[in-house]
Amino acid sequence: MAREKDQVEIEAELFATIATLDTLTKSLIEGDLDPTLYKRQLRSLMRDAFKARMKLDKMNFNLNKFLEKEKIIEKFPYGAERLRLAEGTMPTSDEIPVGTIGPSFVSVSNIAAKTADVVANMIELIDLAKLRSVARIDLIVPNLDDILLLLENFPGFGKDYWVYTEIERWRDNLKKESPDKVINEEMAKNLEYNAVRWLNDFRRRLRE
Repeated sequence: MAREKDQVEIEAELFATIATLDTLTKSLIEGDLDPTLYKRQLRSLMRDAFKARMKLDKMNFNLNKFLEKEKIIEKFPYGAERLRLAEGTMPTSDEIPVGTIGPSFVSVSNIAAKTADVVANMIELIDLAKLRSVARIDLIVPNLDDILLLLENFPGFGKDYWVYTEIERWRDNLKKESPDKVINEEMAKNLEYNAVRWLNDFRRRLRE
């Protein structure tokens, strides 16, 4: 019974996190939230989601059934979409071997925090590209800087990772533009397309 109670409580935490993610994203889309504040809160919420999912993975938990039972997609489409983007990046073992890069083993909580930060920055980049009004150089370039730093220090990735190379090229090209410039529609679509590619490959490599 205690285990079942724990699972219900953690599911409630995940539900609340998804609901808050949904509200946060709506506020950004409607122009009621500063992108800088959005970034900070998004990163915190993604860490909360990762913690809840890691705990639930050790229990008899089925995410699809949870989403269906609680009608998450209908109630919180933006929050559910961000959770979907993060799925496949959550460690499930107690320790993750990282070969000869860094220490012999890295704790799951450490990897999860790093992963949540990468995913949050990627999601923010996708959102910036989608929303033309906030697709400004002074918001996009710092985001790309953050992703590069995270990948550089992430066990098993680093500067030789092809995603790092592509992001660096984007960052260097955009830095030549005026900070207050809003990128054009074609560039925004191209950036969104590539950001999805980068996130998908990052997820795939983590699973492997």
